Amino acid sequence: MDTPARPERVLLEVSGLTVAYGKAVVVHDVSFQVRAGEFVVMLGRNGAGKSTILNAVSGLIPKRAGRVSFEGRDLSHASAREVVRAGVVQVLEGHRVFQTLSVEDNLLIGTYARHPRGDRAALERMYALFPELAERRRQMASRLSGGQQQILAVAQGVIGEPRLLMLDEPSGGLAPIVIDRILEVAARLCAGGLAILLVEQLVEKALRHAHHGYLVETGRIAAQAPAAALRDGELVRQVYLGGHAGTAA
Repeated sequence: MDTPARPERVLLEVSGLTVAYGKAVVVHDVSFQVRAGEFVVMLGRNGAGKSTILNAVSGLIPKRAGRVSFEGRDLSHASAREVVRAGVVQVLEGHRVFQTLSVEDNLLIGTYARHPRGDRAALERMYALFPELAERRRQMASRLSGGQQQILAVAQGVIGEPRLLMLDEPSGGLAPIVIDRILEVAARLCAGGLAILLVEQLVEKALRHAHHGYLVETGRIAAQAPAAALRDGELVRQVYLGGHAGTAA
């Protein structure tokens, strides 16, 4: 499968990001970009710091240093709510939906940042994209399978019409067919102009639709390259087996 050409315009720019828990620095001087309409994947072993990077960009945890810019706007000190309003939505790891609400109410909550009374027109767009949710619109989220809850979490992020959707380990604990479904939808959304930043451990699946990839090792960007180079080269193997990989252009 040929990797599509990488878009030109930078949407998200992160430079010198450093995050610490107490005295322990867990993310060290990380810099990366996501371009408009680009599918970027961030790979690395469990505990490498990938989720911490996303949480810092989202304003969910404080930064010790660094700058986060989105569409030229400095979001370095923005709250999580301000980041969402700027057009950046993160789908957190672990199928996090409102268990005591229906599928439809979960989706409507995803529209509140832009439409305080909810955007029912957006519901039909989501049901067309995710027909499995349309069939269960009145069902309580707690009665969905783990895979269905993850699909609902993704739809809840998409319905708010972000310009950048960040997906944190959407594959966790799911069957391969569900993982493929989520990634295929993400690729379709990207083809429609939505930028995607995916944090994932499943290398082959994650790189299948991506334009560009970053490898994270012990809180640092160990390497970056076009997705095709990461699929075909030695960089991923070196990082996952513990060897250091140099940065690729």
